[in-house]
Amino acid sequence: MKKSIIVIGGGIVGVAAALQLQLDGHQVRLLDRQQPGRETSYGNAGVLSDSSVVVLNNPGLIKDLPKLLLNRSNGLRYNPFFVLRRLGWFVRFLAHCRPSHVKYAALALRALLQLSLGQHKKWIKAAGVDHLLRHGGGWFKLFRTEKGFARYAAEMDIMREVGVAFSVFDREQIRQIEPGLAPIYHKGVLMDETCAVSSPADLTDAYLALFKVAGGVVDCVTVTGLARGDDGWQVHADQDSSFHSDDVVLAAGAWSAEIAGWLGYDIPMAWERGYHLHFKAGDQPMVKRPVLDVEGGFVVAPMRQGLRVTSGVELTDRDAPPDFGQITRSAAMAGEAVKLGKQIEGTPWMGRRPTLVDSLPMIGSAPRHEGLWFNFGHHHIGLSMAPGSALLLAALIKKTPPPIDSKPFRVSRFSI
Repeated sequence: MKKSIIVIGGGIVGVAAALQLQLDGHQVRLLDRQQPGRETSYGNAGVLSDSSVVVLNNPGLIKDLPKLLLNRSNGLRYNPFFVLRRLGWFVRFLAHCRPSHVKYAALALRALLQLSLGQHKKWIKAAGVDHLLRHGGGWFKLFRTEKGFARYAAEMDIMREVGVAFSVFDREQIRQIEPGLAPIYHKGVLMDETCAVSSPADLTDAYLALFKVAGGVVDCVTVTGLARGDDGWQVHADQDSSFHSDDVVLAAGAWSAEIAGWLGYDIPMAWERGYHLHFKAGDQPMVKRPVLDVEGGFVVAPMRQGLRVTSGVELTDRDAPPDFGQITRSAAMAGEAVKLGKQIEGTPWMGRRPTLVDSLPMIGSAPRHEGLWFNFGHHHIGLSMAPGSALLLAALIKKTPPPIDSKPFRVSRFSI
């Protein structure tokens, strides 16, 4: 049965969902407050990962907690007052730091990531933007010390267990693979089947163009209300506008919990904020793929705009004023690894990543409202998981067998 569907949220997750639903023959309208792909989806490392299977809330986090509480890690900074206000969420998050959950989540994420990577390649080809794609080892994790690499062993064990392909290299091999890096890294782990793109914004634009060619409609409005009537859904927005549809898909990332709250849902979500800056390349070879300095807690990624340096995680209120200290430190440490040229932007970019207490996205039907679908909670890997989430959601809406097991992502796993 074909439907009229409104997708709320123009990040990569919302755009992918809208595209797949439109291709399935539904009439889809995508709503976002600004040009799609310019919020959180804009500011990532551009990795299309099949390897990001180990969730943040794992047993290693419990071991690191005493050090992290000192709030000196560049990879993770937090606002103590925010943590105290959301203490219940953090307790639930830490309660998932169990080996059983880590394996369960890894298997679920591996299936979704593989599904996504295959669909990314199909859509990239269909959109004619193959020039955006970097094949072969698109994700290089680097370690400055023997101790840092040794601590990564547990994650490699999980990756092996669920079938992730990777290779380990020593100091001299790292220099051969990435001659633009300073010789400061002891070990490197290259994800063999991961790809990367040179502009996440351009990729989102390409998928949006496919959506429009297929008959989809985009409106740049701010959604202000949702109501279910006898004949379907009414979505209210600014500019005195409103839209009617049979179904609504909520894919608004960090704003999804707020919008769901208008209908009485209590979504267990917090936000991981992150920053980035672009620099012109220095006078040595440019890195060919995104590289993650694991101990430094930052990424350097070659992008169309230049070398993108991304920060670690900042835990604070979603809309708190930006704090550029973390990205400033990240840029200084990145300068130890690669020669950075002139800073391109005057002000760092900031984004907000939505994280649920079990670090798995929520994909499926809302429990108390017919025709309402949730598709959010993709934390750091929304770009990597978006097409697979779209395929899964589309199958659930069509009531056809899903392409992967939908149970780990079901809405009903929480009492909301």
